[in-house]
Amino acid sequence: MSCDTYLKNYKSFLELNGKSKNTIDLYLRDITFYLQNCEKFNKDISPKNFILLFNKNKVLNYFFFLKDSYKNKDDGVAINKFYRTLSRKLSGFSKFLDFLVREKEIKENFLNGFDRSNFIKKNRESISRNYTKWIPEQELLVFVGNLIDLLEEDSQSYKVSRDIMIVIMLIFTGLRASELENIKLIDIDFEENLIHNVTRKRSVISEIPIERSYLKPLMINYLNNFGKELKDKSGYLFLKNKNTKIDRHLVYRAVSKYSKKMLGRQIHPHILRHTFATIMCVNGANISDVRDMLDHKNISSTELYEHVNKIKNKSEIINKFTSD
Repeated sequence: MSCDTYLKNYKSFLELNGKSKNTIDLYLRDITFYLQNCEKFNKDISPKNFILLFNKNKVLNYFFFLKDSYKNKDDGVAINKFYRTLSRKLSGFSKFLDFLVREKEIKENFLNGFDRSNFIKKNRESISRNYTKWIPEQELLVFVGNLIDLLEEDSQSYKVSRDIMIVIMLIFTGLRASELENIKLIDIDFEENLIHNVTRKRSVISEIPIERSYLKPLMINYLNNFGKELKDKSGYLFLKNKNTKIDRHLVYRAVSKYSKKMLGRQIHPHILRHTFATIMCVNGANISDVRDMLDHKNISSTELYEHVNKIKNKSEIINKFTSD
């Protein structure tokens, strides 16, 4: 079996396991990058030598090298992004080893017994103690107010309006960056206050509520200004310069730009997702409700938001923030 065949079959394996296109692309890229940096790898490598590249010592040495070579350890946001990337790479490699086990190329997946919490979590916590996983209520109020003020100042600029609306949409919907990019104008329903046909991470189709006090009027104003042009060009809610729908990289840049400008630190879209979930919990939503809104496969992924039980007494600010 050639290297290309291994990767092609691995892709099919991931598809059968229900992984999203974005996850599959990232996992394949991680494996390909690893191979390209293996000293003994070439396209004509024999199957036996190919499998040897994924022995325990080589793979673990690679990950320890990645961790030890990271230099930007004074930036809490950057270091947490790095460790999330490292965690994703471990997940991808683990899936690849599962694939090799299924193909009877190796006997077991040694990463199943690898202590990831010691390798990632403890290190991350020790070097980024000031990292904030969600935006506190009062700070969020100011952030949203500043975004709205800036939007009103430059409402005729499509790029400015688009990027600010991207940030606001993430705050009020809890969507992932990859989910936001596929929203179409035809699916926005202001009568029912819903966004229909939103494709979630595992290709699940959902309806997303439109918050009525802040988000709805801003969306209406955005579409009054640019809706006809967007409809004529593609029908997507957000477009890049070349009349194609946005991608998650543009979403990350927009969030990074305005968070740095208005919060004094760079954050990424997932922090806005954490913030959305926290606000829901503060306002009385149960874990099951939050799981459905976030499209989590397992309830354990949502249970981290139970920390809000400690801050329920501060919920008045958020109630005012989202009240009708």
